[in-house]
Amino acid sequence: MSGTPNASLHKEFELERMILFSDAVFAIAITLLILEIKFPEVPEDFKGINTWKFFKPTVIHFFAFTISFFFIGISWARHLALCRFLKKYNNTVIFFNLLLLFFIVTFPFSISAFIDNVNSSLFIAVIIYISNILLVIFAQFLFTYYILKKNTALAIAGEDEEKQYFYLKAKYSFIMLLAIMIIIIAVYIISNGNLLAVAISLYILPVFAIVVRRKLKKYKPKNKQIIIV
Repeated sequence: MSGTPNASLHKEFELERMILFSDAVFAIAITLLILEIKFPEVPEDFKGINTWKFFKPTVIHFFAFTISFFFIGISWARHLALCRFLKKYNNTVIFFNLLLLFFIVTFPFSISAFIDNVNSSLFIAVIIYISNILLVIFAQFLFTYYILKKNTALAIAGEDEEKQYFYLKAKYSFIMLLAIMIIIIAVYIISNGNLLAVAISLYILPVFAIVVRRKLKKYKPKNKQIIIV
């Protein structure tokens, strides 16, 4: 009996190490994003130079950084909320956690690919970037499904409303983004590469978001103190 408390504390310490490692990876990924941005060397004389054309690559890069920063931040918040339900782990939990972190740290690469192709092929640039976001959300869904649905013994007891809401939010987020990506590709193919048609198709995003929000509303936990991003 004397060894049981020590074993429990040891397990908690191991779980804490996994979470702290994940936090560090999220932080490093965000840091690498800003390191990718290089401010252009400003000439002494700006005469005859198109200011917008000169700063355009940096502006686009910073715009992509801003979106990525907040997306990674939201992903971290969801990871934090999910780990709140976790009381123990196994090899599969470690695998799904590493899978999520892998797609998080590929954001600097995706941004570089986006910047390199934004002028030559905007469609490819957008698909590369959205694919990275989709893979992160897919990894989050798999991680959430395994803990809250597949192997419930790993999760703390109770809080069923919060668990259901968290799971459905991860599920619908993945389905929504997957549907949007399919629509973008379909529109691009049908319109023979008309980028204006593709841009217009992006307006489906807020429509999907409203539908998902309304669908989730009835599952939202009644406890107002629980905040799930």
